[in-house]
Amino acid sequence: MKSGVSVDFRRRREIGEIADGVREALELKVQVDVDRAIQLLGGTLTQVAPTEAEAYVEKHGESFVIGISDAVAPTRRRFSIAHEFGHLFLHMGYLMDANKWANVARYEESIKYRFGYSEEEYEAHEFAGAFLMPETEFREVAESFRRENKYQVISIADHFGVSVDAASTR
Repeated sequence: MKSGVSVDFRRRREIGEIADGVREALELKVQVDVDRAIQLLGGTLTQVAPTEAEAYVEKHGESFVIGISDAVAPTRRRFSIAHEFGHLFLHMGYLMDANKWANVARYEESIKYRFGYSEEEYEAHEFAGAFLMPETEFREVAESFRRENKYQVISIADHFGVSVDAASTR
C-alpha cells in the first residue's frame, strides 16, 4: 500500500454506519459470527489453498462467494472475512448499489482496484474493524480494560475475538 493513504474522518464515519447497519440488520452481536453473516446474506464460504490469496470475494449469480485460506489463524480469519464484506458492500455494491453490483463479478474488477487505488484496502479494513468492533461498545470495553492509563489490549482483543493488531488499530 502507498504510504500516506488513509481514510478521512467523514468516510470513516460513513463506513462505520454501513458496517453497523449491516450487523444490526442481521441481528449479530459481539463476537460477530461471520459465518452466520455469510449465510444470512445468502453467500457461500469456500476454503482455498494456502498458496492462493488469503481471502477474496466474487459475485456468484446474484449472490457471492468468499474464499478464505485454510492456513489463516481464527482471529485473522474473522477479520479477513469481514474485510471481504467491506469490498462486497463498499466496492462491489452488494445490496447497496444495483448498478455497481450488475457490472462487477470479482472485487479485482473494481475500477479502483485495477488502477491501484489502495484506499479501497484501507476502507475494507475500516469496515472490518467497525463490523467486528462496534464503536460504542469498543469504547466501553476499552475503558473497562484501562488500568493506570494503559489499555489492556489483549483483553480488548479477546472480548471482540480479534487479533491484538486489529484491536490496537481500532
